[in-house]
Amino acid sequence: MTENISSTNLILKIIQWKKIFLIVSLVAIVVTASVVFILPKQYKSTAIVFPVRQFSVSKLLTEQNFGNQEDYMQIGDADDAEKLIQVLTSDILKIKVANAFNLWDRWKVKDSTFAYHYLKLKWEDMVAIRRTEFNSIKIEVHDYSANGAAEIANGISDYCDTVRFEMSKKVAESALGIVKKEYEHTLKMMGELEDSLQVLRNLGVLDYKTDVEAYTKSYAKAIEKGNKTAQAELEKKLDVLRKYGGAYMLVNENLKKYRFKYPVLKAKYDDALVNYGSNLPFKFVVEKAKPNEYKSRPKRLLTIGFVLISCNFLALFFLLLKEKLKTILKR
Repeated sequence: MTENISSTNLILKIIQWKKIFLIVSLVAIVVTASVVFILPKQYKSTAIVFPVRQFSVSKLLTEQNFGNQEDYMQIGDADDAEKLIQVLTSDILKIKVANAFNLWDRWKVKDSTFAYHYLKLKWEDMVAIRRTEFNSIKIEVHDYSANGAAEIANGISDYCDTVRFEMSKKVAESALGIVKKEYEHTLKMMGELEDSLQVLRNLGVLDYKTDVEAYTKSYAKAIEKGNKTAQAELEKKLDVLRKYGGAYMLVNENLKKYRFKYPVLKAKYDDALVNYGSNLPFKFVVEKAKPNEYKSRPKRLLTIGFVLISCNFLALFFLLLKEKLKTILKR
């Protein structure tokens, strides 16, 4: 359309249509200014956090691992930063922050069946969370008051620990339930086996291997000496061992297995209790958000200038199109 129009001709055309451009400019300025100056002021506040390394609380703080202990004060790597961003941008965090600071009314979210959808749209406009080149996370929040922007930014930072704790607590609760069940079962079995051994001891089987060895030697000596009374007495004791010895060996071996298993389960149970009831922060706060009374949005002059230029370019396009159509119709 404009391939035959030189720069000189274009300038002449603009001068020729200067009244039209003047009218378009005045209308654009008036309309844009009336809209922009009606829009409420928005203030921006920024919080900056670093991710922490992610470890089990019990392994990090209570488990003995001398010489190979992780440093819980160490700043997290890129993977930890991505995990932190996932939590900071999660839907559950948005709901918690919206309820805590009543963003439904503060941001005038439509109260309808699609309220959550409108909240997400407003959140995308008012909140920006991104990773910096230093592997930190920047949380930028806009609000209609300076204090409100700072409160919401700090609230997002604080609630990420809550979301992370609730998320990990479900896993810790399941693990605790499994370990607790096995631990209590081990204690119960140890108690029952101890009771069974006590019954066998009361019947005369104190320690099967020791008793067999001792009674056999004594029986051989009694035979050698021809002591019939001692032989009869020892035969009774050996009969008891023959009768209950197998049961004693079985119970004793099972008890040894559970006694060997007990300290391992006790350690795991203690670890599970620590993980269930404790929580480490999910991030280091480098800079808490502070109120900034300098208006951030809308940038009125920039908006008016952008609309003014766009409208004039659009007017020029339609005028050139109209000129081209006239030329085609004449042909």
